Amino acid sequence: MNRMKRSRRLIVKRSPMLFSCALLGLAALAWPMREVQAQSPSSARLQIGVLTSLTGSMAAPGVFQMNGFRLAVEEVNASGGLTIAGRSYSLELKVYDTRANPSEGASAMQRLATVDKVPVVLGELSSGVAAAIAPIAQDYSLPLVLTVPTGPNLTEQNNPFLFRVNAHNNQLNQALADFVSRQGWAPISFIAWNNDAGRGGVTGMRQLLPAATKDGYVGYFNVGELDFSSHVSNVRNSRAQAVMLFMDEEPGSLAIRQIRDAGLKTQIVGTLAMGSDRFLKRLDAQRLDGMVQYNAFPPNADVPRIRNFSQRYKAKYGEEAHGFAAQSYDGLMVAVAAMRAAGTVNNGKAIRDALARIRHQGVIGDIQFDAKGQAHPSVYVTQWCADGTRRILYPDSVKAGCGAG
Repeated sequence: MNRMKRSRRLIVKRSPMLFSCALLGLAALAWPMREVQAQSPSSARLQIGVLTSLTGSMAAPGVFQMNGFRLAVEEVNASGGLTIAGRSYSLELKVYDTRANPSEGASAMQRLATVDKVPVVLGELSSGVAAAIAPIAQDYSLPLVLTVPTGPNLTEQNNPFLFRVNAHNNQLNQALADFVSRQGWAPISFIAWNNDAGRGGVTGMRQLLPAATKDGYVGYFNVGELDFSSHVSNVRNSRAQAVMLFMDEEPGSLAIRQIRDAGLKTQIVGTLAMGSDRFLKRLDAQRLDGMVQYNAFPPNADVPRIRNFSQRYKAKYGEEAHGFAAQSYDGLMVAVAAMRAAGTVNNGKAIRDALARIRHQGVIGDIQFDAKGQAHPSVYVTQWCADGTRRILYPDSVKAGCGAG
């Protein structure tokens, strides 16, 4: 009864969109797409649900997420597919474009549960969308494996059907805080988005840094702002030894350009969005030289699991492997391993139980979920070099020179 009531509430809340979609045909709901892989004549098709952003403000990182899913599906099918109880399945992706919109994400999740009836759902990019779809996963006993969202509260809701393979903000910030604390930079200034992600990042980092670290300037900007000159002046006046940027790659590239063009030599500390070749293309090696950032997946590290994945990824897509792709690849492989261990593709509770017990050797590291459904992958700190490559500075166990990050 509660499930039915929840379903009605969701439908009523989104009725204008659903009526519009009905006029266009149910197939158009949330921009669905089915990706079919080659299969043997004796195998059945098994759809895996995917929610991500293919259009809108987060379309660019959505490409990396989809690349990881596609590579995993291709490799599973090439190795014979998924065999359950003597029956062979060829995997395909049932993809819905949420456009980073929680309402559209919830509608698509509802459809995956009630119309497509997939055994598991993978995604999403946005923490807001993830928060909207998680209760639906629980309502329908449909396992949800997150591979990118970093909002810490997602795995604090006591939802037994939600699992996350990637590190959340507190885990990422802890690694960065440990590294920064050892450098002795003080005071430290902050420039961040004027939203929950930005303010939460600043608050969390200030709590993690030692009390001896004095705050310099703390400034916030609204999404879409292009001029950081006032922030740059305030950072200069604060005499900060380091400035931490809590923002995505587009505003990050603008802020760094303006900081360096103003002649500031202040140490810049960024986020994982600022540690890839993609980000380098927005700026240049001279402006990035010396900048550090946390990183979930250093693609050039001389670690077998990382090196092998990076080679396969580059062979398929012609570019450097991205952390979102690696996390998403692992997410799909974890889901496949759970279905295999559960011995079913249609019992969500059994698959959920298998996920809770899973121990998977992934490309991002060993994946095992805690009681809240959160994995604890490795987190790295990398630094840009003058030649446009990166080195690994943290943890000490994998520390390596330029070209290894």
